[in-house]
Amino acid sequence: MSDTPWIAAQAAAGFLAFGAVAWQAYRIRQGNEVAHRALIASEAVAIDAARARLDAQAPAVTVRLTDVAWPPHGASQFGVIAGEWPAGYEWHFPAKESERIVLQARVLVENLAPEQYVSVEYGGNLIREKDGRRQPVRPAVLWPSGRSTVSQNLFLQKDFTVKELSENYEARQEGRPLPHRVTGTVTVHERRDNGVTDTWELELTGCPVRPDKTRSGIWVVDTESGIDCLEFDSHPTHQRTYWLSRRRQERLPEPTYRSEGTEGSRPLP
Repeated sequence: MSDTPWIAAQAAAGFLAFGAVAWQAYRIRQGNEVAHRALIASEAVAIDAARARLDAQAPAVTVRLTDVAWPPHGASQFGVIAGEWPAGYEWHFPAKESERIVLQARVLVENLAPEQYVSVEYGGNLIREKDGRRQPVRPAVLWPSGRSTVSQNLFLQKDFTVKELSENYEARQEGRPLPHRVTGTVTVHERRDNGVTDTWELELTGCPVRPDKTRSGIWVVDTESGIDCLEFDSHPTHQRTYWLSRRRQERLPEPTYRSEGTEGSRPLP
């Protein structure tokens, strides 16, 4: 009697056994995935609840850019702002391309809370102005409403050569990002270990000068568009960081269903 039927039966039994194991593994894996998704969902709910609590307790602070200077001012080598460059003023390149222009906007940092004071730190091209001179900006306390709620005499300010601002104009004409910008940061927190930190990124740039339409090598203060030739956001958005412990530099993590690279922070209006 041939062994072929017996071998075939053994092969079929082996295949069925393998299929049963594979099906069981698939069911287990499916069950694990369901459990994993449930865990992710519960973690997300807990993290969102923690964020909502921290949002409700966060400082009520606003940051605005206002009083953007136009016409632009000149600047001396001593950091003193000179008079305005009048509309249509001319610079002959290369003889006058190193003369300087100030781009400036006032920065208002206001604490709207009725009782809560906050700590404020500054970075970048932020200065205080006194008697026409620039002074460094030191960390400060911003008192609640009813007291001094606004950070006074604070400016986003930097001066550039006319040549540098002509490069801004050329970049805009070519559709490239403008290379010369005034930037600064305002960072606010309420000193709680388990709280939030808000950071505003401020920026001012533009093309206050343009080439003369009929004469080569001559640049003039833009008279056609005026302040519209400058670029800034009067109500900049900010990034909020949530802390498990500020002292230990431990952030509240992002829920895993959110995109990577934004752990512990998010942009706010």
